[in-house]
Amino acid sequence: MSERRGTRMRAHALKLAATIIAAALLICPATLMTAPRALATSFPDIANQPADIQQAIEYVTSKGYMNGGADGNFHPTDPVNRIDYACALVKLFKDVGEAPDPAITFTDLPASDSNFRFANIAVKHGYVTRFADGSFKPHDPQVAFSALAGLNAGLEVGGPVKYARGIWPGGPEYLGASIVAHDLHLKYRDTRIWPTAAYPRGEMAFNLQKADEVESWRVDYVNETFDWVHCQQALVGPIREKALSTAFSKIGYPYVWGGESDAEGGYDCSGLVYYVFHTVLGHPMMRVADDQAKDGRYQTVTRENLLPGDSIFFYKDPGQSDYCGHAGMYIGCGLFVHSTGGNAGVSVDCLSSGYYAEHFACGKRVTLEPPPESFDTFMLLANPGEETARARVTYALSDGRRIPLDVTVKPHSRKTVKMDDTLVSQEASTTVEAIEGKVVAERSMYFRYLNKYPGGHVSAGATVPSLNWCLAEGCTAYGFDTYILVQNPGAEPAQVTLTFLKPGGKTQQLVFEAAPFSRRTVLVDSLEGMAETEFSTCVEATKPVVVERSMYFDYHGIKEGHNSGGVTSLSSEWYFAEGYTGGGFDTYFLLANPSDATTHATMTLQSDDGLKEEFPVNLEPRSRKTIVVDNVKGWEQKAFSAKVRADNPIAAERAMYFNYNGITGGHDAFGAAAPAKNWFLAEGYTAGDFDTYILIANPNKDTASVTVGFLLDSGQSVDKTYKVAPESRYTISVDKIKGLEAREVSTSVSSNLPIVAERSMYFQYMGKPGGSCAGGVTGPAPRWYFAEGYTGR
Repeated sequence: MSERRGTRMRAHALKLAATIIAAALLICPATLMTAPRALATSFPDIANQPADIQQAIEYVTSKGYMNGGADGNFHPTDPVNRIDYACALVKLFKDVGEAPDPAITFTDLPASDSNFRFANIAVKHGYVTRFADGSFKPHDPQVAFSALAGLNAGLEVGGPVKYARGIWPGGPEYLGASIVAHDLHLKYRDTRIWPTAAYPRGEMAFNLQKADEVESWRVDYVNETFDWVHCQQALVGPIREKALSTAFSKIGYPYVWGGESDAEGGYDCSGLVYYVFHTVLGHPMMRVADDQAKDGRYQTVTRENLLPGDSIFFYKDPGQSDYCGHAGMYIGCGLFVHSTGGNAGVSVDCLSSGYYAEHFACGKRVTLEPPPESFDTFMLLANPGEETARARVTYALSDGRRIPLDVTVKPHSRKTVKMDDTLVSQEASTTVEAIEGKVVAERSMYFRYLNKYPGGHVSAGATVPSLNWCLAEGCTAYGFDTYILVQNPGAEPAQVTLTFLKPGGKTQQLVFEAAPFSRRTVLVDSLEGMAETEFSTCVEATKPVVVERSMYFDYHGIKEGHNSGGVTSLSSEWYFAEGYTGGGFDTYFLLANPSDATTHATMTLQSDDGLKEEFPVNLEPRSRKTIVVDNVKGWEQKAFSAKVRADNPIAAERAMYFNYNGITGGHDAFGAAAPAKNWFLAEGYTAGDFDTYILIANPNKDTASVTVGFLLDSGQSVDKTYKVAPESRYTISVDKIKGLEAREVSTSVSSNLPIVAERSMYFQYMGKPGGSCAGGVTGPAPRWYFAEGYTGR
């Protein structure tokens, strides 16, 4: 809370005398009103006003915020004009001692006018606005939503107003201001004034008193409820969009008991629900909230399964009765729209905590329209340690905004965090920081790219940002789209240079700036000179960054996508545990040579049945090479591991395209620069239509004794020991292990000899077939970085 607002809220009573004196000195003589000391009891025309309005008139006239008329009346039903409104707010918010801003002038109110001072100061603070022609129009009536907007400005809740406006950008212009003002309880409870109507002086008096006595917890509530995260626009289909648009068109309308249309002047809670679903969408609906909640024609849904556009209901006396006394409509991100007497009309409140969370009964799915397909992004966190780990997952958006989320991971367990639960239709990079202990982190994504490429991909995070990155794979030909994702996790901008290495040694560069705490997406297909080509990518940056690559493709009719993080160091050796050319699988190795010298490499293939073959590969300077294993004689129907050895450091990836038991797709992974005795894989799933395999390659001359621990989300683990023959690979079908048939699972691998471990998965995720593959990481780390992440369509 600011010093100016906090001082006013804590000490307004102590300043009563000074306020009255100041008001007397600075009255608005050009207006209709008389001296400020005229009290409500002296106004004959307010006797028939509600008690709350009479009391408010008494309050504001005693404070000097408003005055009576020259005829001795207050005129409570007359519209408040703009200059009276400006005078009232300048006095209310203790701005009377300020000097006018010389940059603010009016075409119809000269500086010599005694009202100029109030108009100037009111415009300066955003209580009112000048018209486009530079006029103030002092005697024009102030409309209701503008009156509330000025009070919001004085209470310094501009942030919540701005964010609330973003809940539904297509709604009325006053949506944010009305939501916040109603939730602050500034509006008169029994009002019949619509947002665009001229605002009566009696209700203005009520607003002024409420603003002067606003409860601090209500200010805290709107600041906590209407932030950017909660106010993201819902991603919905056309039917739900129509339902929500209808509800939001009534924001600020009065609460009227029995009201179910504009004809009644407003809406009660179930009347608003009835209007949206019955009158506008044409669904048969009961009229009373309890009947709507118990209507067996529509599916009942839990709080966790609500979709934007579902109707929701609340118990009148939770724990004592199942009677539902209130109704509304869920709008996403833990918020709902409703009409309530407490808020004096149609507004938005929080469902996640407090009164409404405690009284929540159920939701009803009146429209069966499913949510539109979008990218689903998950962070998978594994804790192989003995103590509970705490991690902070921070999403960084393209504009530099950062959204933190703290999670706890039990010992020997894994945790799944869905980005879509926090971000709606956003591009984001992610940093996972272990606040206590260490974790292993991967990211999985499922999608229908361009509404025609279904699938998913997985990648482990990078443990440190770097000035240099390399990506061996990349293609814009043959129906492939390639994206380079660059995350700048630092506080300073980074100049980034992408160098594309094409076949034959040709290169091309792109230079751009990556803003602090943001991510940048480069669609390589859109770059001039990069269409219809295969390439590798080298990245250089002036500040440490994180780089990934995502590809979406139509490979001989197989439509899917895959992803891989880059590597920060080239190597003379690369090891791959996975590889298969039988049963509809095609396997490619992609080799990048960024050096200025020709590099001679040797590819070694080691099959599961003991066959081993080596053959040479020459790489031209600053180029990339593709090896098609299916075209190597004798290897057309093999399961195998692979090794690449070169006389100069290179980068090497493997891409595979498949038809796995009717599931088509493709996946990609970098090799391991060296075998290791310990490997960790955070992702793994065996429920539904998911099959998970762990691939272990033993490049040694001796048998390796390998212990594999499967970490479950419950904190339990299942341990298995395997013997892997020399110079061979071993495949573990996780789904076939007793106790792991339908589980989320992470994997830890330990061996007496250095080995290589990967994981492959094949799935049908919500009707999206595909597969993914990722190499293991050699240990937990305090931080993990991910450049890719998306929750939009």
